[in-house]
Amino acid sequence: MIVIILLLFSMILFCLVSYIYKKNNDSMKLKKQNVDLSNRYDKLNQKYNDVCRENENLKESYHSGHLYDKNKGEVKASKELQEVFEKLKEEVNISNFVKLDNLFLYDLKEPRQIDHMVICDFGIYIFETKYWEGDIYYNISKESLKGTKYELLNRYIFYKQDENEYQTFVLKLNENGQIEYRNNGNPYKQIFKTMKILSDLLDNQYFINSIIYFNYHNDKYHFIDGSTKNNGIVGVNQQENLYNLLKNRMESFTFKKLEESQIKNLEQKFKNYKI
Repeated sequence: MIVIILLLFSMILFCLVSYIYKKNNDSMKLKKQNVDLSNRYDKLNQKYNDVCRENENLKESYHSGHLYDKNKGEVKASKELQEVFEKLKEEVNISNFVKLDNLFLYDLKEPRQIDHMVICDFGIYIFETKYWEGDIYYNISKESLKGTKYELLNRYIFYKQDENEYQTFVLKLNENGQIEYRNNGNPYKQIFKTMKILSDLLDNQYFINSIIYFNYHNDKYHFIDGSTKNNGIVGVNQQENLYNLLKNRMESFTFKKLEESQIKNLEQKFKNYKI
């Protein structure tokens, strides 16, 4: 009888020890998991802080590198856009418009900079502004020069390019009376990509106009536009021409106009990108 009692007691003791061991082991695992989760949280939190800091540094760097030394062309363009849309507000029945300068879409896979944006009843307008002195040849191809008085340029500018390659460049006489050629890349490609990225950001819900505005004013210089219907982001020079272009677009507007609430929501969204 005593043997049986001892055996039962031993079994109970064994089960109790096993239970306590398992509980301790589970507790240790739980503590380890908590420590791991805490460490992961700390790392994620650190990464978040690093991203925020990097974002602020990026904005500050962009501000100091681009906006601090902002050329007078951008200031001039901002003033002219304000004047143009104030006039259009009266003549084309714009109920409201918002103008935002120097936006930097920093949180995209491909960050994009927008010189000026105007949001109004007639959609979203983005402007790439260029303050270039000289004769401006916008979106020119070898084919677009054929049969014109500028065809001779094909020998010098497009001698290595095919028929469908487009360029934007400036010609002027320098102080020594020599012809100066300057090609800073094609703003057409730049603003076209920005327009596509912006449209995706807004889930393709809004009508977006993209316009390249050359606003260096001097009557002696010419503006030559080589755009075609298949390559047609508009380039325009001078304030009066910009006004006429926008007025014509608004008068022939066939899309649904933006409501005041939509304009305010878009304004709030893009204010966060203003530098």
